[in-house]
Amino acid sequence: MTMPRPRLAVLSHSAIEPSYQRKWAQVAAAGFTVRLYLPDRWPETGRWIRAKPSSAGNLFVEVLSAVWPGRVARWFPRGFKAALGGFRPDLVLAEEEPYGLACAVAARAAAGLRVPFIFYTWENLVRGYRWPQGRLIRAVTARAAGAIAGNRDGLAVLRRWKLRGGTAVIPQYGVDGRMFRPQPAATCRRRLGWTLRGPVIGFVGRLLPEKGIETLLAAAARLPKTVRVVIVGNGPHAAALRGLAAPLRDRIRFMPAVPRARIPDVLGALDVLVLPSRTTPAWKEQFGRILAEAHACGRWAVGSDSGEIPHVLGSRRFVFPEGDATALARRIRPLLARRAPASIRRRVLARFSEQAVAGATAGFLRRILARRHAGAGPSAG
Repeated sequence: MTMPRPRLAVLSHSAIEPSYQRKWAQVAAAGFTVRLYLPDRWPETGRWIRAKPSSAGNLFVEVLSAVWPGRVARWFPRGFKAALGGFRPDLVLAEEEPYGLACAVAARAAAGLRVPFIFYTWENLVRGYRWPQGRLIRAVTARAAGAIAGNRDGLAVLRRWKLRGGTAVIPQYGVDGRMFRPQPAATCRRRLGWTLRGPVIGFVGRLLPEKGIETLLAAAARLPKTVRVVIVGNGPHAAALRGLAAPLRDRIRFMPAVPRARIPDVLGALDVLVLPSRTTPAWKEQFGRILAEAHACGRWAVGSDSGEIPHVLGSRRFVFPEGDATALARRIRPLLARRAPASIRRRVLARFSEQAVAGATAGFLRRILARRHAGAGPSAG
């Protein structure tokens, strides 16, 4: 006898990015009927993305009118409860933070249908939330059958929130191994118009104080003068960094942010990617996906010990203490003399590929449903 497919309803503003919908297509292929609910518009990397309804296999994308789009804590989807009533899901998942209105809307809708509800969080710091965020967190966690954290520190936050349901640590989205693949450095540099020769180390991302790029600049001054440094990205800290980089003279280049489709070329043009993040009272590195993407491209990656970075890199020999430029230079120096082995790509794809993330997500959803069917109720631990 063939068992019916579980019906999964997902509310996600981030999945408005078309490439992020592949995870849900893979979850659908793993045995679910997935209905993905998106806001009709959302700002991403300086541009507005417009959502479009679609269907493929057992994935169905529906678009809802969004109130306050772009505001993670305040936005909410009009008509979500009514849309769920037509779908009759077995499980509702909100890829929304529990202090946000959208997550609360999803939790209440699931409670009205008497089906389990789970949410996704990147939070990795214990904070004091004021009204209404604190109240929303309490209401959401009280109704949740479980939650997915994007990092290990998130589990401690979920315990602090007194979540009683099941938990898992799974990145929200995985690495596309077809897009991020090993290529010759010379080919990548030629595509980008780089005329750099010799070893190149670099940073790719937003230019923000908490990214610790000053540590990379100080470490570069301790490396041989043949080593070039490339900083790729935009952000409010750019002018300050250019001033700090003056002693490096012609050894350093600042380049504007590139479209996501060009990031594999940027990573392929480097010998070592560095993510020197620094923890602040309000932030620490939640994942550092660029590290996993660099490994998928067959390149070395080095990062600080902020937040989830050591777990992404998988080995302490690629990790240095936050803000310690001498230690960073010591980590980089031996990597310049040899190529990264194929094993770093194999490891990152086994743990963080799109297929691995979708498989882990589907497995967690099945466990939540199994607890429900075993009679543990929507708040099962």
